Amino acid sequence: MRKRMLLALVLVLAMVVSSGCSLIVKDEAVDRATPIIEVMGRTFTKGEVQEQIEYIHDYYESMYSYYGMSYDRTAAETIETARTSAIDSMVYEAVVTAKMAEGGYDQLTAEELAEIEAKVEEDYQVYYDSVELFSFSGSDLTGEELEKAIVEEMAVQGYPTKEELLESEKLTLAENKLFEDVVKDVAISDEEFSTEYQLRVEAAKNSYESMASSYSTDLTNGATIYYTPAGYRMVKHILIGFTDEDSAAISDLESQIAVKKNAALVAEDDAAKEAANAEAAELETQLEAAKATAYANIQPTVDEVAAKIAAGEDFDALIEQYNTDPGAATNPDGYAVSAASTNWVAEFQDASMALANVGDVSEAVNTEYGVHFIKYASDVAEGPVAEADVKDALVSELLTTKQNALYNSTVDQWIADADAKIYTDRLN
Repeated sequence: MRKRMLLALVLVLAMVVSSGCSLIVKDEAVDRATPIIEVMGRTFTKGEVQEQIEYIHDYYESMYSYYGMSYDRTAAETIETARTSAIDSMVYEAVVTAKMAEGGYDQLTAEELAEIEAKVEEDYQVYYDSVELFSFSGSDLTGEELEKAIVEEMAVQGYPTKEELLESEKLTLAENKLFEDVVKDVAISDEEFSTEYQLRVEAAKNSYESMASSYSTDLTNGATIYYTPAGYRMVKHILIGFTDEDSAAISDLESQIAVKKNAALVAEDDAAKEAANAEAAELETQLEAAKATAYANIQPTVDEVAAKIAAGEDFDALIEQYNTDPGAATNPDGYAVSAASTNWVAEFQDASMALANVGDVSEAVNTEYGVHFIKYASDVAEGPVAEADVKDALVSELLTTKQNALYNSTVDQWIADADAKIYTDRLN
């Protein structure tokens, strides 16, 4: 993956004059101005490097916290990793920025600048609206006072200013131009494509032989398919889903049942356990009643669809008219199902596989989502997918990989040639 430039650094030198006259006390301003990196005619000071190190620590601390993990920014290994990352990013920034200026890639046309400014306005407004919604919903502030408060809160939460966004977009466009120039002659030969195609086919075949159910998952997720295992068929369906109100009621009861069952598991005594189980049982009775009501509320539509199917109306047209499955739009050919599938609810899978012939349509099938009518649309032929069917996707993927490799190696060589002087011992 192409390296990401950390060009949005805020390289500000904080001039803080320390007091005291002892010879062993460092002058803080002088200390922060100590050169750490000298490269491409630029000097990055200790203060600047330390700010980038702290930025990296803050980023990883936030990421670790998001996943419930602890991040020790005082550990020797953590400090060394942050230092290395900060220095590498600053050297990269200096070298690539110089190359962009050398090639004139940082010179934008009026049209490019206007396009970037429009994007910045749009992005900034998204950030602004988000902070307003989550931090000032119900606030008594209005007008300029509200706007000022939102902008101040954006700064507290680390959102970029418009100026920072604009600078970042300019640098991104400039590097994209540099990238395109470096990789302009990269191409994928027919031999490269054919070799990789064969490898992908073999890998897919082995993968599906060991876990056939992953084929339908890959297909549903939009992955490029290189091999089709045996036993799959395509099915289309009409889902008559529960009303939003009934779905919410069912979901709420299921959540309450889960809470009660968990309470029974952690109960401190038999009495508390028995009480929690009793409450769960009562809620389960309510859940069954709620499901019965949900099915009853859609029964008129179910009967209507069943009658139209029996009358021979076009199934695809009925899908357009009645289907409430949100996944249908991205799966116009239907869903791949086999006896080995594991990503469908049992009732749907069993009904799909019970259909004897292509073109057959099931009776109404009840699942947790509502009522389905399922059509056996076609069989999926076992074997490799034709080269022509995957060529565009595979060539695009191979080209991106090859371009990124060339760009990264080119930048690495530029950095090596720049012969940066780095004084890490001065950071101590």
